[in-house]
Amino acid sequence: MGIASGIKELTQDIASSHEDRLKKIEEIKEEAKQVRGEAQNLVESFQTSRKDTGAQLRSDLAQDKAHRKSEANGILRAARGLITVFKTSRREASSRLRKDLSATAADRRSEVRQTLENAQEMIKGFQASRKGMGSELRKELAESSSARKSDVGELLKKAQDLIKDFGVSRKKTGSELRKELAQSTTGRKSEVKKMRREFAKAQAEVRDDLKEAAAAWQGLAKAMPVKGAEVKVPPKAEVPVAKEEMPDLEARLLALITLHPEGITLAEVAEKFGVAPVVLRRASKSLVEKGKIRKGEKAYFPITTGEG
Repeated sequence: MGIASGIKELTQDIASSHEDRLKKIEEIKEEAKQVRGEAQNLVESFQTSRKDTGAQLRSDLAQDKAHRKSEANGILRAARGLITVFKTSRREASSRLRKDLSATAADRRSEVRQTLENAQEMIKGFQASRKGMGSELRKELAESSSARKSDVGELLKKAQDLIKDFGVSRKKTGSELRKELAQSTTGRKSEVKKMRREFAKAQAEVRDDLKEAAAAWQGLAKAMPVKGAEVKVPPKAEVPVAKEEMPDLEARLLALITLHPEGITLAEVAEKFGVAPVVLRRASKSLVEKGKIRKGEKAYFPITTGEG
């Protein structure tokens, strides 16, 4: 029973929905007819309005064309008038220019003639002045050459006199230097003898002191013996005798430094003497203290006359 009732309701719904669809289709057809009628009306109204607009446009274009023709004719007339005016003004200007050019050409010709005449006069004056200046210059050159010859002669005489004076002064200076060297040599010899005596005296005193010290040491060693150990007596001290005594070394060092006014180092002096540089330190210090030489950074220089 339930299935039959359900099928019945379903058939009723289908029938009712079919009727509704038919009604809607009819309504759509009516609406389509109305829309078609409205579209036809619109097309008809558009066609009529298009015809009216085309007629209006054709009339407007005809009017504009006539107006443009009249404006073009006016512009052409104005252009022809301007061309005629330009042609007349050009003719007048060209005639004026020809007149001006002819006048200026004549003026230029006259100016050129005047300039040429002035240049020729200037050239003539320059040639005359050049001739006068040439003669004057030749005279001045002759005078200056004679004056230069006399000046050269005077200069040669003065140079010869200077050479003679220099030779005389050199001889005089040489004799004075030889005298001073002889005096200094005798003085150095006396100083060397004195230093030798003092050195020998000091050497003898040192020997005596060493002998007394050795004897005292031996007596002390005998008086205070130590068991199980031997007391070693120090060997007899010997006074070292320099291979070359101090005064002779100073004299030789001073003589060598005097031969090198540009300066010489102790190493170079030691190389020349064949000794160690240490041997020369005492002699160089003594000469510096006596004011006979001076020391630079590393080199020694002789003290010349007038140098403190």
